[in-house]
Amino acid sequence: MASIFQSAVRRSSRALYSTVFKAPTRQALRSTSAFQYSATTRDFTSLHQQSGLAAQSQRYRSQLAKPRSQLRWFSEKSGNDLRQWGFEDINATLPAEEPSPTHTPVLIDVREPAELTGTGIIPHALSIPLASQPDALFLTADEFKTRFGFPKPLVDPKHQLVFYCKAGVRARAAAQLAVQAGYDPEQIGVYDGSWLDWERNGGKVERWEGHD
Repeated sequence: MASIFQSAVRRSSRALYSTVFKAPTRQALRSTSAFQYSATTRDFTSLHQQSGLAAQSQRYRSQLAKPRSQLRWFSEKSGNDLRQWGFEDINATLPAEEPSPTHTPVLIDVREPAELTGTGIIPHALSIPLASQPDALFLTADEFKTRFGFPKPLVDPKHQLVFYCKAGVRARAAAQLAVQAGYDPEQIGVYDGSWLDWERNGGKVERWEGHD
């Protein structure tokens, strides 16, 4: 009788233990994992958003911290806002002989000397290489004449200057530099197609032998 009673007690104890300390099912484990992953994802997304906002704020502060001269660089006329010249425009203005000092427009080739030696230049264009002489238009008239051997282009709205290079990129940069150097934006132009367009259209070519 006692043996039967003890067996019943043991069975009841096992049933109670299973109920209280029941192992989680696969479904329960999946739900728990999903919850934890979802929470982690939300935290990561929140951190990512905060990081993006911080980066934007830093960029904004950096812009405000720039010197005013640099800010004006972007507020002044850009190369795209300046007058655009095409092949026909330039070809129609080329002088038949050596131009006078007041002839306009003045063509300015901003390629490097090695490039000019290989291709030549548009007739009567001035060579003022941008990469090796970036300060050229900031020089005084005397300094410019000493360095290049010809007069510095006039700062005069009626005296048109047209910049060109190989494909237009350096020409636009040089035009912006000219404005920064004090030239009137109304007198500055860019031959956007530059040498490649001139050559493609069969424009006249003058041999370049360097500055005198």
